[in-house]
Amino acid sequence: MNMKIKDLMESIDDFFDLSKKKQKDKSDKLKKMISSLQNKKEDLKKEIKKEANRDKKSKTCYNLCKEFKAVNKLLKKAKKRNS
Repeated sequence: MNMKIKDLMESIDDFFDLSKKKQKDKSDKLKKMISSLQNKKEDLKKEIKKEANRDKKSKTCYNLCKEFKAVNKLLKKAKKRNS
């Protein structure tokens, strides 16, 4: 859960670069990445709500929203590959 988004992106990209056979062998790792992304997404939702209550137009809120969108895209990509 403490992984940075950049690290998660690299992990997922590395996973998708593997052959299909190796991907099957590492499916547990993908499930852990998905779980981590889901936790990160939930944490970001909470942070965005807190920050939005303070100031919706703040730079922090904007950055959190961008990070949320990136995590959401990674999560969709990972889930698509997992099925």
